[in-house]
This record gives sequence, C-alpha cells and structure tokens, in this order.
Amino acid sequence: MSEPSICVGCGLCCDGTLLDHLAVVDESDLGWPLRMLGVELIAVAEPPVFELPCPAVVDGVCTVYDRHRPSACGQYRCDLLEEVEAGATSASVARQVINETKVLRDAVRAGEGDPAELLARVQRHFGAQR
Repeated sequence: MSEPSICVGCGLCCDGTLLDHLAVVDESDLGWPLRMLGVELIAVAEPPVFELPCPAVVDGVCTVYDRHRPSACGQYRCDLLEEVEAGATSASVARQVINETKVLRDAVRAGEGDPAELLARVQRHFGAQR
C-alpha cells in the first residue's frame, strides 16, 4: 500500500504561506462551493484570481476537494512534492519539512517569528515565489 500524498494535511499552498493568490480559468472554474464560502474573484486580474488563504482549507485539508475545486488546485505542484515523486526526498523527510514550516508560519503569524526566514524557507523547499 502506498503512502498518502504529502499534500494531505499540508495545505501550505492554500493557506497563504506559499502563494498569495490563485488563478482560475473563469467564474465557472471557481465553482459554487467556494462562492458559497464568500470567495470573490479579483476583477482586474487576467487571468482572474482570488486571494489566499482559501476559506475551504481547514487544518491543511480541502473541505471542497470532492465537490468542486478550481483546476489550478489539482495542477499545482510545489518543488517538495516533485522531489518526493522523483525519489530525491522521502515522504517522511518531506513531512518533517512541512511540519517545521508550519511551526515557523505560526510563529510569524503570532508576531514571534522572522518573516524573512519563512520566505527563505518557502523558496528553498517549495519553490514558491510570494
């Protein structure tokens, strides 16, 4: 039996840690579950985007995963996930990186951590450009 994806329980790409917005194809790609949660597209952006954190993510898990999520949600792949899939990093090491990043994220949000350190970590491990 294979291990679950490192994405399960991570959610860093959805909670505003790795990215600050998500592009969608159009209004229909956003989907009704997110609209019901109050997500609005930024009208001046091309392609249309909405701001993260996504309100559908709870404890690193997407609550609309099985109903409708934007196509970009299924297509996004951080560098850490690609390393695991290529066999360059083990899933257990990746989960440790994720957990350590969450601890630092929480410290930054509480005003106790260094935002520059979090940004450097995000760029180093996840390849995200905030």
